[in-house]
Amino acid sequence: MFPTVSRRRVAVVFALLLVLSLPAPAAAVDRTTIDEPFSERALSNTFPGADSFSEPTGEYQIVEAYAETDDGRELVGYVYLTSNVVDVEGYGKEPIEYLVGLDTNGTIRGVELVEQHEPFFDRISAIQRLRQFGYQMVGMSVTEEVTLREAEAGEYHVDALTGASVTTRASIETVTQSARIVAREKGIVSESASPATNESATNESSERRRMTLADLGRGTALAHWTAAPPGAAAGANATLDLYAAPIESAPVRQSMFAGGNASVPDANATVLWVGLDGPGSPGRPDRLRLHQWTESTTPSVQETRVDGVDWSAALVVPGLDTTRPFVLDLIVGGERISRTYADGLAVRDPVDAAAARTLPAWVGTVESAWEDLWGSVVALVVFLGAILAVFTFRSRLCRRAGVTVNRLRIGTLGVTLVFLGWYHPTQPTTQQIAILVREVISWATVGGFRWALFFSAPLVALTFICIALVLPKWGRGVFCGWICPFGALSELLYKVTPWAYELPREYHVKLEKLRYPLFVAIVIGFVISTDFGATLAKVEPFKAAFYSSLVSDPVYIAWSAVLIVSGAFMFRPYCRYICPLGAGLALGNVLQREPIQRYDLCGDCVKCQTDCEFQAIEDDGSIDRFQCFQCSVCVDNYYDPGGCPVVLQYDNEHGFTVDAWRDPHLIERIRPEDRTTEQQRILADRAVTDGGETELFAGSDDLIPKGTIVDMVRRSTGTDDDEHGGSCSCSGSADACSCSDPADACSCSGSATPSADWDDEGGADA
Repeated sequence: MFPTVSRRRVAVVFALLLVLSLPAPAAAVDRTTIDEPFSERALSNTFPGADSFSEPTGEYQIVEAYAETDDGRELVGYVYLTSNVVDVEGYGKEPIEYLVGLDTNGTIRGVELVEQHEPFFDRISAIQRLRQFGYQMVGMSVTEEVTLREAEAGEYHVDALTGASVTTRASIETVTQSARIVAREKGIVSESASPATNESATNESSERRRMTLADLGRGTALAHWTAAPPGAAAGANATLDLYAAPIESAPVRQSMFAGGNASVPDANATVLWVGLDGPGSPGRPDRLRLHQWTESTTPSVQETRVDGVDWSAALVVPGLDTTRPFVLDLIVGGERISRTYADGLAVRDPVDAAAARTLPAWVGTVESAWEDLWGSVVALVVFLGAILAVFTFRSRLCRRAGVTVNRLRIGTLGVTLVFLGWYHPTQPTTQQIAILVREVISWATVGGFRWALFFSAPLVALTFICIALVLPKWGRGVFCGWICPFGALSELLYKVTPWAYELPREYHVKLEKLRYPLFVAIVIGFVISTDFGATLAKVEPFKAAFYSSLVSDPVYIAWSAVLIVSGAFMFRPYCRYICPLGAGLALGNVLQREPIQRYDLCGDCVKCQTDCEFQAIEDDGSIDRFQCFQCSVCVDNYYDPGGCPVVLQYDNEHGFTVDAWRDPHLIERIRPEDRTTEQQRILADRAVTDGGETELFAGSDDLIPKGTIVDMVRRSTGTDDDEHGGSCSCSGSADACSCSDPADACSCSGSATPSADWDDEGGADA
């Protein structure tokens, strides 16, 4: 049953969203930072040192940059608009547009942001951060690969945008891919034998993007050999570079054979990639043969386009075992070049080989992000694994070890706040769920799913994977009550302050439903427009709490401050009444298959309802799964022999042991819908062995000692025996008591008789 929401609450929600979506006039800015990218001023800023510029020409609308020298005007480089060359989508599902200057040596001389539509990059300070990120690529060569970790040979280091991993990747790919295409177009770097084509269409997905030598080297053993070219004079400076690599990855094979006449070979076929490069390379070889043992083969040749070589081809060679010795024979420029691979070529190890065959190409685009954060990734996996272990063995911890799970949760929240809130901010948002919904709709209608969007932020991806795993078993409370950084901040702030204000239950029941229309509105907003959705998502204070450098909107800052400070006076008000992320995850609780167990007496005893600060327990003792945060207070009480009336009764009748919950006498007191499969089996076995007759539990007040916490809670809430049909403690019924005391104060010494409402009716609900 989904929670119902009235029209009045929906109106309140949309009024709130309207107020938050109104930008501060002084701070609002245009998404376009350069109105005329080919103006003299913009070109001069992009290519410092150039004195004059030509008109844009050619397929890519490239501007030539000239400098005045003593010998006259000299061509020093080129300036182009990235949107004319590539089309790499950012997080906003639109390209990030840059004006790039490239000199005649293939070095990037300038990068200027022109236009972008990234969420949360709508303020002056945020746009300046994106502009500064582009400046980091000035000085990079088109032959280098950008890395976010420590740079090695052939790599160029840049610092990522904090909290914007997708925008970081999109900016890097936009600048580097376009620079390589322009460099090939102008002859700065080697061009393959096949004609150049506009790669705007192919850049729409990572599976179809142009490969580089670095891409090939990540998943296989890339062999490189340098030789003197055929007919070269002694001491000549020209060299010929020969590359060879076995291709195991199915996506890479598809990329290499895309657009060709040959079909993609099956997984069992051997594909060997060969490349030639260097001043001594005349392009396509005259002949190419392979020799292994006594076999010689002239393979079919599928020419490929790989950045970094003059000519390359994929060779389909049936029967070739690249892990064994073989010889590659070429006729280049009329002369023979022979290369023997005595140890063969193979993917680095069996694990890499299996990965290369099965992993999609988008994995390569996010690989470096995971490598950069491998330490944090391992720590988060251990942390999440420990939490899942607590839930898996929660009942055993309570029964045997005497652990109070709620206290363990409070300690976990401290780790969550420090690690996932401040040290490495990892706050999932409604925005990410909305983007997922949008991508699913896009995949269903036009095809294509941008997996890299969700895996470019490793820690957030791991958190969502954990949520998906626990949702069907324990519900969203594992995340909201244990892992959410903002929830941890709000609850711990409440614990350390002296105030404790709580809304009356009638208002709580009404307000907690406000979250659901908020969630629906944000998801619909992102489906309509990323900018519109991002504006609605400002109802979430996460950016201000953990990514303060990304925000500058005074309205958003003030709103976030109110939500954070309110947590000092009231227990997690944002989480319970506003949070659209929690609402969206709570809808997934319809999948929950392991409810928290309740006794038949839970409708009469209000101890758990009083202890639950989330107010997730109804008056009849049942737990509202849409409000439950898995705080485990009721779980602690459920197994507490000194606090739960049902366990007290069992202890008085049968003697308490840690295996009491395997005893049919106690199992019958558990509500039927909450019994585990094992408990149902135990009852079924008991019914077979003794005809189903089980000794009834006594249930009167004499088993709840006067002055205990249970007794005081019941008395303070007015749940006395006269309200529940309680009976006299003597041997007769209350109506037929022979003593002189009134029924509600009878103190004679009769045998205990269970009250009508507390009788064990074979496990029926109270």
